[in-house]
Amino acid sequence: MTRNEGLLYLKRREVKNLLDYSSCIDLMKTAMRSVAKGEAVQPIRSGVPVPDGSGILGMMPGYMADPEALGVKIVTVFPGNFAAGLSSHQGFVSLFDAKNGTPLALMDASVITAIRTACASAVATDLLARRQARVMTVMGYGEQAETHIAAIRRVRDLSRVIVWGRDGEKAKNFAKAQSEIHGIEIEAEVDARKAVESADIICTLTASKTPILKGAWLAPGMHVNVVGSSVPTSCEIDVAAVQRAKFYADYTQSVKALGGEYRAAQTSGVIDEDHIAGEIGEIMMGTCPGRESHSDITMFKSLGMVTEDLACAQFLYHKAKDLNIGARLDL
Repeated sequence: MTRNEGLLYLKRREVKNLLDYSSCIDLMKTAMRSVAKGEAVQPIRSGVPVPDGSGILGMMPGYMADPEALGVKIVTVFPGNFAAGLSSHQGFVSLFDAKNGTPLALMDASVITAIRTACASAVATDLLARRQARVMTVMGYGEQAETHIAAIRRVRDLSRVIVWGRDGEKAKNFAKAQSEIHGIEIEAEVDARKAVESADIICTLTASKTPILKGAWLAPGMHVNVVGSSVPTSCEIDVAAVQRAKFYADYTQSVKALGGEYRAAQTSGVIDEDHIAGEIGEIMMGTCPGRESHSDITMFKSLGMVTEDLACAQFLYHKAKDLNIGARLDL
């Protein structure tokens, strides 16, 4: 890109139209392999909390070698936004030329975050869930529940989805709307234990600070994606759930630093740091075993990696240029 082309700016609607789930699943595989091969630089996410505790400003700079991408994601996380009809994650992903540092693009981060997070779970689910898994429970009824249903349907032939949330009426309305979108049986369940007892796949997708899923409820063969909590002080699952599972990370250093569930289990003494079986990228590289038996309980702790955002941003940048989509801003 030459300097006189200007900075490419992609709005939320444009990002949503350009980033399809199938492509994003492939992008997540690329990002995870890059990390596993040591071809990425991604410092642990740093954040500035709002004093009243309502939210945080997070910064995630990074570099990946293939495809080569350099950039930073700046995003706010305000869990209370859902009640106001706003995305909990808002911000931008900025992309730079890795050869000379020229700013290339600025694009909405909320859609990228929503889709890439679900697609990362889809990659983990494809590697770890039993091949015949057909029933999924989503704990939560927000944006991530919506994207997780869409993404995981790409890797498993789901016949039934169960939705649990603290507000039974909202869960029921969400289930009805999603059933009409996907044309499969999607139903709400008010009791959390009942919601998961028949599931092959469970996704925890809430802003809860305390466990909503207990290890005692997990049955042999289940796969769990733990996604909603992203700070050390929040735990969506209890220590028994961590202890019982073969536990996998997107990025081990992040899980050790920020994974509330892992840290709580380690502090309680029920696991040690060797409990992390490996990273999803390492399973793809063949350097780490995945599911080894029909009865394994497998678990993926997702904290999100900037390489995932960079892979999406690079894809979106080139696709938008090819289709002449987006605005150009002079610097």
